[in-house]
Amino acid sequence: MSHVVAICGMMGSGKSTLLDLLSSQLGDCIVLEEDAYNPAPLKSIGEVKAWWDRGGQVDEFDLSALVSALEAATAASDRVVFLETQFGRLHAALRPHIDLQVWIDVDADIAFARKVAQLTRQMLSNPESASAADSLAWLAEFCDSYVQTTRQLFARQRTQVGQQSDERLNGNGTPQKVCERLQALLAPLLPSPNSSTMAQEIVQ
Repeated sequence: MSHVVAICGMMGSGKSTLLDLLSSQLGDCIVLEEDAYNPAPLKSIGEVKAWWDRGGQVDEFDLSALVSALEAATAASDRVVFLETQFGRLHAALRPHIDLQVWIDVDADIAFARKVAQLTRQMLSNPESASAADSLAWLAEFCDSYVQTTRQLFARQRTQVGQQSDERLNGNGTPQKVCERLQALLAPLLPSPNSSTMAQEIVQ
């Protein structure tokens, strides 16, 4: 029987990096990424603020496609299914499908610095990106939004999603160290790394 393990954390907590490492080392697993099914990241900063101002209810986001992908993954295989998610059990549609939830706990300043660094690197590496002035203006707006809204969202996530998690993992260290801690935590569920059926599948 397949197990669904939700890896939760705020923006910049290192969820993607952690699961990239874990899936490359483990091999025999399925990874589903909420961001591939959640329209929230595609919204403008203004739209996210408006959502927050009207109550910030996560059930507003339609994750039915993600639920369908989860159901298909668990029905077709007995491999562990990792779900990278900001909301986890806080979203009513995901709650019944999660067997184990792990909250990656990261200091807010570290998470913010990681995200700004990631966005900056993406802008620098994209030859078709906007001008330097436009990129800096966008980053300034992102920082303003953090002060006005995002840090409050972080605090709510840490409280609400963290409380609904079965385990909390310190994510302030290096990705490799955090991955080692997660593997030790999940050891009873994970297949042997020497399994002869090593196949990695990342579903987006």
